[in-house]
Amino acid sequence: MGDVNQIDLPNKRVLISRGYRNDSKQIDYDHLVIALGSITNFYDIPGLAGLAVAMKSLRDAIQLRAQIIRHLEEANSECNLADRQSLLTFVVAGGGFAGVETVAALNDFVREALPFYPNLSEDMLRVMLVHSGPAILPELGESLGRYTEKVLARRGVEIRLKNRVKSVTESEVFLADGVSIPSRTLVWTAGTVPSPIISSLPCAKERGRLLVNQFLGVPDWPDVWAVGDCAFVPDIRNPGQSHPPTAQHAIREGRVVAQNIAAALLGHRLKPFSFRTIGLLASIGRRMGVARILGFNFSGFFAWWMWRTVYLSKLPGLDKKVRVAFDWTLDLLFPKDVCAVYDVDQRRDFHQPNRPQGTVRHILS
Repeated sequence: MGDVNQIDLPNKRVLISRGYRNDSKQIDYDHLVIALGSITNFYDIPGLAGLAVAMKSLRDAIQLRAQIIRHLEEANSECNLADRQSLLTFVVAGGGFAGVETVAALNDFVREALPFYPNLSEDMLRVMLVHSGPAILPELGESLGRYTEKVLARRGVEIRLKNRVKSVTESEVFLADGVSIPSRTLVWTAGTVPSPIISSLPCAKERGRLLVNQFLGVPDWPDVWAVGDCAFVPDIRNPGQSHPPTAQHAIREGRVVAQNIAAALLGHRLKPFSFRTIGLLASIGRRMGVARILGFNFSGFFAWWMWRTVYLSKLPGLDKKVRVAFDWTLDLLFPKDVCAVYDVDQRRDFHQPNRPQGTVRHILS
């Protein structure tokens, strides 16, 4: 386990650093699978990289949760109306799966947390979704996108279409149409880009991703393979098109590349990769969802139930399935936990170690 610093294809080796000392190590390989994924793309928008919260990892989600609770705490004791408004305005940029699921969960969380803050009320909250396209969830089609817009709007989410974030400061978000939104929380889900290491490789690329053949091998580099978000995997059923960078494709790409490596070692025939998307599902908050399965549209509670069932089935190990199912059952019966975790001795938030905390109110033990 370590951080990849360089891939030296001509000499068939990978340079990594690992451990708290970042000790360097060289690993020679016979076969190399490049599955470096993608990182958040901030598009060089002023202030965005330093002030926005991304949504690509569990760490990002925990950081966002801690930030929301901290802002609720500050707003509860804030007398200045302008400062309170910026603390209670939450903006999510990006109307794809990540953005819609994030804004739905965020909206549910802050509204369910209000009873713990006696000086706050729902009319003070402002939750906004900004999307550059004409409809959210374009992957699911226009009808499910419009349905999702209606559900979110009914639950208090403000949706701004055909717009985008232009710049960000600590207290304001500026949109391309000239509108400024007083907000101290911007969640960015509006773009990804392959790992920077990919651009340094002397390989053919397509749209910034490694171009592979139908066997998931990198052309002109024997024994090098690529899968997942960092690979442009051609769709042999539709010439010129590629498979989308989604989990259901990446999982199956991993299986095929493993089989092909074994076949290459044994001198057997390689297997071409071909897969059709089974379905797409999204949670839109408070036990509601949308889904497109095998060409059929579903919405409401049944779609949400399917979404949870699929995710539960994908968890590795029976113990994890039982734990998560039990946790979901408790979630149906009790309100969400709004406790924040702080380092009491250092008076610092665990997930923002450089930001001093004026008060430590919630301790999760």
